[in-house]
Amino acid sequence: MRRAANGLYIYRGFVPVDTLGISTSTNPLDHNDYFNVRELYSVKSLFDAGVHLGHKRGVWNPLMKPYLYGERHDTHIFDLNETDRHLMLALNVTSHIAYRNGVILFVCCRPQFQHLVQKTARECQEYFIIQRWRGGILTNANKLLPVPRLPDLIIFLSVPFNMDAIRESAQANIPSIGIIDSDCNPNLVTYPVGGNDDSLSSMELYCRLFGTAILNAKTKRQQDENGTTNLRDLQTSDASFPVENDRATAKNG
Repeated sequence: MRRAANGLYIYRGFVPVDTLGISTSTNPLDHNDYFNVRELYSVKSLFDAGVHLGHKRGVWNPLMKPYLYGERHDTHIFDLNETDRHLMLALNVTSHIAYRNGVILFVCCRPQFQHLVQKTARECQEYFIIQRWRGGILTNANKLLPVPRLPDLIIFLSVPFNMDAIRESAQANIPSIGIIDSDCNPNLVTYPVGGNDDSLSSMELYCRLFGTAILNAKTKRQQDENGTTNLRDLQTSDASFPVENDRATAKNG
């Protein structure tokens, strides 16, 4: 794992940029917001979607205290400034992985959101699991899966319903993004994002943001491969490109 100049922790397993036919005179890791994810949403849009609404005080997890603003009518309220900061980081990580042709897996086993998650993954041409998690998918992949390549990133859209998968991703050293409600434990998720994970409006917002970030990054990669975009003025940095992981040497597809 390496840390780039913009503060992102980059894990081994990505395809190096120079193998994608992209000019390496521009290093996306040197830019704080190379994919313009800041333009995808605002704090007001988070509020309008109900992201700030947590659970009742009696069922909260004390580990979530840094993500909370306070209480109202015995219900915890998320600090949307903290949510914004963590969501920006999560979207940037997602964009960089998609840009480098990484494999992204959406996981959500809650029945009421299965169709939404499936639709989002299909639209951005990534992978999804919406049924009960089968133990060993990640830790015993060579025995259970027809292809040896594991995901480069897993996005968990409902943490309490996916704890087995989250523990397994941590054991397999696969980075993860998770929507963490006030009753959750954020410690096993690499990039936790505090927010409501129960309402349809908030889940629709999360899916739209991650799906759009992936599509924008893939479009940007195609543009850079074709040389149709102007190079950005980036500050020089000693950040280096990630190397390919041993577990991901098989070609995708």
